[in-house]
Amino acid sequence: MSSFFYNSKFVLQFIFWIIALAFLSNECMAELNNLINDKDQHENEQTNRLVLNERGNKQKESTNVSEELTLPENLSYPLFMGLCCGKCGGNMPLNIPGAGTPEPHEFRIKMNLSWGRMVGLRRGTSNRSTKDTLGQYMMTQRKMDMYMSNVSVGYAFSDRFFAGIMGMYMEKDMEMIRRGGRRSSMNSQGAGDTMLMTKTLLYADDYLIPTSQVSLLLGVSIPTGSIDQDDTGQILPYSMQLGSGTFDPFIGVLYEGSSSPLWWGANVSYLARAYENYKSYNLGDEYRADFYAMYQARHNLVGELQIKSKYVGHLEGQAREIEQDGDGHMKMMGMPTAAFMSNLYDPDNYGGSTVDLSAGVQWQPFHNHILNAQFSVPLFQNLHGTQLEKDFTASVTYYIEVPLRKSRRSKKSGKGLDILGF
Repeated sequence: MSSFFYNSKFVLQFIFWIIALAFLSNECMAELNNLINDKDQHENEQTNRLVLNERGNKQKESTNVSEELTLPENLSYPLFMGLCCGKCGGNMPLNIPGAGTPEPHEFRIKMNLSWGRMVGLRRGTSNRSTKDTLGQYMMTQRKMDMYMSNVSVGYAFSDRFFAGIMGMYMEKDMEMIRRGGRRSSMNSQGAGDTMLMTKTLLYADDYLIPTSQVSLLLGVSIPTGSIDQDDTGQILPYSMQLGSGTFDPFIGVLYEGSSSPLWWGANVSYLARAYENYKSYNLGDEYRADFYAMYQARHNLVGELQIKSKYVGHLEGQAREIEQDGDGHMKMMGMPTAAFMSNLYDPDNYGGSTVDLSAGVQWQPFHNHILNAQFSVPLFQNLHGTQLEKDFTASVTYYIEVPLRKSRRSKKSGKGLDILGF
């Protein structure tokens, strides 16, 4: 019943977002219709001007191409330029931090729902049976479902600089088993840590339709997620907490390449856990490397494959409720030196290396809107100590770009559309 409640709650969040997006799409389609009308009017004016010139009713007019076009005449245009524009949206999987950088003077809103399941135990690269684990600990976990939803808002100040913020809400539902077979559950839910990030373009062979570009990602994770989650007065294990409890800086380098209709890229990043939180522990540093390839089958459809690798360092220290008060130990109150009650309370059972394969599709249902669905499975897992192994992750992302009047893609009265057709 509990699982049904949490799954239903997750679905309700998705339905709520879709309803809200339906209203936004009406506005978006109205803008698109206006742009199409402007284009038709512009083309009619150009045709009438040409006819008048040929008839000699008006002196032949010269056209300054440089004033009409936003790009040089000799540019070789690709078949496709991504889903929203040549440098953003449809040329990078949207689960990568910094993905979806709009044109200058445009906002972007990115909403994501994900569901991850972990089933079965692993020690290092080998499976470990529940029976074997219960020979060492009094209780252990059987499976875990984690639901995450996040919303990020960003703004591009120029061709070279973008800044954004992302807030997160999560639910964690874990099923436990004790010696003797009795089962129980742990649950935590609430806001997660908040991310602030900036993306700076270091190199691009073209600002509007680059075929090669490199960007620098800088940011910090702000500890808005709780690390005080408890159950009947006992602190919950580290993996059931909602945040890190520390300000965590991160840095990344992103490379993107394209030769329409193909897109590819590589991204590396480092998240530092630089100090202990107020509970006297800190999570392990995180190193990530992503590689992806994408194929644009239609003007509004892109398929993607992605290899995601991550290394998480050891958890350092212990929460004071565990180390000093004895929470999570066999004889909990006043016995912090007793054996751990569960592998979840043992700091040696955190961190490790994982490699995942992700497949997805991006679809543009409306102008400046992208729907991205992804499914991920593990290829390799080498975990520190005894931990739950990953089973799969499924996610849905909705991405919207909102051009302001200063944007190159905004509707400008009397000028019709530019050469890119946006």
